Amino acid sequence: MFTPKVLLVNDDAASLMALASLLGEGGDYEVITARSGEEALRHVLKHDFAVILLDVSMPNMDGFETAEAIHSHPRSASIPIIFVTAHYADEMHRLKGYQRGAVDYLFTPIIPQILRTKVAVFVELAKKNLQLQHQKQALELLNRELQEQRKQDLEHINERRLAEEALRQSQEELRQLASYQERIKEDERKRIAREIHDELGQNLLALRIDIAMLHARTGATHPKLNKKVHGVLDHIDSTMKAMRAIINNLRPTVLDLGLNAAIEWQVKEFQRRTGIACELLMPEQELEMDDGRATALFRILQESLNNVFRHARATRARIEVYQKDERLVMQVADNGVGIFPGCRRKANSFGLVGIKERVSTLGGELLIETAQDAGTTLTVSIPAEGASGLQTLSAAPLVERRASDIAKSLEGAKRSSGTRRRKSEIHPDKLKQLT
Repeated sequence: MFTPKVLLVNDDAASLMALASLLGEGGDYEVITARSGEEALRHVLKHDFAVILLDVSMPNMDGFETAEAIHSHPRSASIPIIFVTAHYADEMHRLKGYQRGAVDYLFTPIIPQILRTKVAVFVELAKKNLQLQHQKQALELLNRELQEQRKQDLEHINERRLAEEALRQSQEELRQLASYQERIKEDERKRIAREIHDELGQNLLALRIDIAMLHARTGATHPKLNKKVHGVLDHIDSTMKAMRAIINNLRPTVLDLGLNAAIEWQVKEFQRRTGIACELLMPEQELEMDDGRATALFRILQESLNNVFRHARATRARIEVYQKDERLVMQVADNGVGIFPGCRRKANSFGLVGIKERVSTLGGELLIETAQDAGTTLTVSIPAEGASGLQTLSAAPLVERRASDIAKSLEGAKRSSGTRRRKSEIHPDKLKQLT
């Protein structure tokens, strides 16, 4: 613990002892004595003093010279000095003392209470100064630590910023790659479906015509052969039906008829396959947009309905398509059990992830509203840019599409796809010869 020190300088032993006795009574400081200016200087070089009581009239080096020497050294330049004298009480000597660095004068006979009070003030100042120095050192240390911490934080922030930038770039590249792969996959599906339709479909159609003619000509003359031919016709019909199903799974031909027809066909197929009652609301006017956006929106609807069938345990579904504020909105709602907390984080659950990526690729937004046992509503909103002729709900009334209405579009699509063939296949003259 720090104990302040007080230096008493006087060449008279009796006076020095008297002063030490007065200050030593109950003081919380240490008293050091010196009999000359030279001895006082030696003490000053070794210790820090709260105050120095210095006798003015001393032999060899008087109090003025001692005070000047003390204050000339950097270590002791700020030590307060109180002159103690029985002489030199005139204004000239007091001015000289103040010029040499004195802060006060005490004249003998000294009143003990005044002496102790003045010394106590300087002792308390020394304590406060030491406390301030400690606080200053602590603040400087803290400031250095804060500067170092700030430097480390800035380095960490910079590293984190670079990592986040790299992550954003990686995510963007992955999103672009996923979008590119999706386009490639859709193009490949379209190509394969077209190849199956143009190659296998036409060959099966030509084969069926030939077998049908053989079946007609052997009905009366070769009953057993006719029966066999009838079985072959059934197999060909089954194959053609399976081929159409494969084509529709790859890329529904109804997409070539427009987005309205594709949505209607998908809803009807979903209702027929699952038995879940569906309500479809769409503008009467045709939704016209580029093939890529139409295909993406169709796939979003397809995946959403698949989720309703697999997870919702719903009995009804409602699909609504409309335009609002220059954006095309599609809602798929069901009356199922809702999405339980944590279901979206299950391993290998990529349905909603795929929908989110498709929507992001289109520059749109995805909103999922759900509650336990209260169903789920999935809302997809994409910019209407690239889509023309869309009518808002206020401009074009929504029409409820029943299953019977959807069937008309489906039959038209089948007739359109069933009559397509290459000109080099099944020439009309060959048909006349066979008949």
